[in-house]
Amino acid sequence: MRVSRTDTIGGLPAELARAIARKFRGREMVAGVVADLVEGTEFDCEAVLAGLEAAGYMEKVRVDNDGDVWWDTTIQGNALAMASFGKPIGRKTADRLVSELLDRAQTYNADPNKPMFINTLRVFGSYLSPEIDPIGDVDIELTYGRRITDQKALSDYTRASGRSFGTYFDQMLWPQTELVQHLKKRSAFINITLEDITRITDRFETIYSIDEDPQAVPPPADRSVIGR
Repeated sequence: MRVSRTDTIGGLPAELARAIARKFRGREMVAGVVADLVEGTEFDCEAVLAGLEAAGYMEKVRVDNDGDVWWDTTIQGNALAMASFGKPIGRKTADRLVSELLDRAQTYNADPNKPMFINTLRVFGSYLSPEIDPIGDVDIELTYGRRITDQKALSDYTRASGRSFGTYFDQMLWPQTELVQHLKKRSAFINITLEDITRITDRFETIYSIDEDPQAVPPPADRSVIGR
């Protein structure tokens, strides 16, 4: 999904609407959590969520014992959270980006020292429509699993990266973060999500599967997959 910074979504500037959708995506929260996003603006937390609800991007999911309303993004809201404001790219460039992405996936899965494995990559969005040129982002769903589950081994791998981390949580997530960074290779035009894209669209195509990659180190026999 691609939107313009000048668009209005649910009565809000597009950037603010997307920031709110990203705040809620994948987790139920109360309206107050967007207070920092609307601070200094003319908007009120409850009012912005009501506007996004009317436009189909947010929905009320429950009311707790204290009377607080809990909200979540809809399928349309999840798409908004992944939206890009960047300039479109030509299809020829997009094809090259996908080809290079697949090369990096194969390289990663061929390395037995990597703590994760790429299970599948599925492409969705405007890339699947050949008549659209230029297109927005190349939208990719990633599912992955862990080759290494021993916590000490994972900690050793993270320390070996030589990186410093702002929080312990960031440190724990480094293997997953590294995997996504490896696939994107700093491209602003590759959008990788770990979300089940069937919640957003029924149109997608599997472009990589570890089971069909003869060069990949086989995943653990008891593999569990993250995503989808």
